Amino acid sequence: AEPSAAPQIVPREQWGAKPAVKELMKPQKQAAIVVHHTSSRRQPKVSLEKKLKGLQSFSQREDKVAGKKKPAWGDVPYHYYIDASGRVGEGRNINFAGDTNTSYDPANNILIVVEGDFESEMPSGEQKSALKTLVVWLARNYKIPASRITGHNDHAQTDCPGKNLKPFLEDLRKAVSGG
Repeated sequence: AEPSAAPQIVPREQWGAKPAVKELMKPQKQAAIVVHHTSSRRQPKVSLEKKLKGLQSFSQREDKVAGKKKPAWGDVPYHYYIDASGRVGEGRNINFAGDTNTSYDPANNILIVVEGDFESEMPSGEQKSALKTLVVWLARNYKIPASRITGHNDHAQTDCPGKNLKPFLEDLRKAVSGG
């Protein structure tokens, strides 16, 4: 595929998304891309659809995360989810800011999460290929410069996106800048 070709994305309708609770969400402009990892081991036997439904259920209810209370969010926290096999799922509407359990403001960022704990696992070739296709397409579509492609840990105290995925962000920036 040519570098700016749109990736194949599993739409919300296909994975059975419930409606977003828009009152809990803030509108945004797309000015940057932030890459995350799920920080839990990949589960290749669980479908992307099932993972997104579970993430949405968790996201839309109050819960405890690392001993802290998490408020109910309007929808899944990320705009795109890349599963263990490299399939890409549509998450939150890109015109609304994502959510986070950490101390940075995700507004005006497109949030992409890659399934895996990349402190201990390596991202698969399929995941890296899907991430590159998605990031290049988004950057061109929304005129996001390579310098605005970062990892979660560039904004908050966290290991995310993991030491085994973080170096790949340089490849993403090169792909976006045409280098």
